[in-house]
Amino acid sequence: MSQHEAIEAAGDGATGVRVGGWEITSCRRPILNNAAIEEHSAALGFNVPEMIFGNSYLRARHCATGHTLELRALDALRLVDTGPDSAKAVQVRIAEGWTESSRHNRGDITDVIKPFDWTFTTRYRGTASGLAFAASDTGIDYQKLMVREEILFYDENVLYEDDLGDNGCSQLAYRVRVMPSGFFVLQRFFLRVDGVLFRIFDTRIYHEFGSDAVIREFSTREMPFDDVRGLLPKKKRGGGDDDDLSLLNDIPFVDSVIKNPVVECEAARL
Repeated sequence: MSQHEAIEAAGDGATGVRVGGWEITSCRRPILNNAAIEEHSAALGFNVPEMIFGNSYLRARHCATGHTLELRALDALRLVDTGPDSAKAVQVRIAEGWTESSRHNRGDITDVIKPFDWTFTTRYRGTASGLAFAASDTGIDYQKLMVREEILFYDENVLYEDDLGDNGCSQLAYRVRVMPSGFFVLQRFFLRVDGVLFRIFDTRIYHEFGSDAVIREFSTREMPFDDVRGLLPKKKRGGGDDDDLSLLNDIPFVDSVIKNPVVECEAARL
């Protein structure tokens, strides 16, 4: 059995575990108050998501070196595109994909399109201190992750979420799992724009205790909304066959049907 020490309710409420020369902590804090939201919106140059947990975080700290890797909402939002053409990719698809009557009924969409990516899409891979990630030919060994092990610590947490003016969902969240052999993190950016598209950006981080490498994979997937809808299973109702539309709000289902991710592998040495 591995030697480990549980971290219970640190000063900021974080919980976690010390094991294998690492300290892994996850902190779940309330939604930012109005004053903090105004402050961060001003600093970022755009309105932050309606649900932002700016004081929540995940931190993995290597005890011997002090090197850290964190996941934080505000750092992720700093990577949202604020260029003059940042909103056009999704906006063009709305214009092409929706009928005039649909756009009239969803007129509020034009109110949320600002000179920034109103979907809050981010390619954030974490905030590293002391860890220099570089492209690598070696990815995560998923066979090792399939081995049944004791779970020393597990948590999942939403960093931000927005319903895009009732036109979909934009969410950044993470899950962390610590075993005697190492730790694994999945951060997922999920986007649904009704009638337009689904998008999933995943960051996976893995370290095997005793090794000198932290491995990170970043993958991107996207599929038109109607293509995902066409894959919905039927739900029996009143003798007829209806699509189970509830699954369009089910992230695991959407994850299961969007294939062929583009994957980038990186590694950092301790």
